[in-house]
Amino acid sequence: MTDLTPRLIVATTVLLLSGSSTGSAQSNPCEVLTTAEASKYVARGRRTYNQAPDVVSVFGGAGALCEYPSGQLGFWTASKATESFEKFLKQYEMDKVTRHPVSGVGDRAYIMYPVPRDRHQDRMAYLVTNVGPKVVTVALFARDGQADGPMGQICRGDQKGLKPDEREACKKVLADKSETQESLEPAVIELAKLVVAKVRAGR
Repeated sequence: MTDLTPRLIVATTVLLLSGSSTGSAQSNPCEVLTTAEASKYVARGRRTYNQAPDVVSVFGGAGALCEYPSGQLGFWTASKATESFEKFLKQYEMDKVTRHPVSGVGDRAYIMYPVPRDRHQDRMAYLVTNVGPKVVTVALFARDGQADGPMGQICRGDQKGLKPDEREACKKVLADKSETQESLEPAVIELAKLVVAKVRAGR
């Protein structure tokens, strides 16, 4: 990442490539995680319907993003990677978002919680770190719970017209709260540490 603006992608400035594109993990972020790791750390138990990740080349190859249904990995490896990445953020109006320092991830890191512009945009926790000259980005998208959806509206209404089993089902619906962007911080840090370790190991 639905609208990909908060995922920092606009079709007019990217080149979509196949998720099976050739290239090492050092240039192709989709080659970093195994299928099992992506399921555990990115999907986090959510169904992906066998959707393969897509590789997106940004700014003529200055960066590459791996788009998963529930998250995103990014590498900026060209010369002046940090400068290129900052231009990338500015173009998509992300450069003014508050950056919260994070320790223990890469050489230096911070996390951001960009505010979605509308209900179609992903709510994400976006972590940025440096590993040597490379900029590595890791994002996870907050899950929308049933409590905030159509079923939640029904269950919060007058339940007199519902059958006993439907009222019982409403208990689970109302307990299924949406994730907040901030609640994703531990998960996105855990994923970022895994990705950083693989980058440092040359995988």
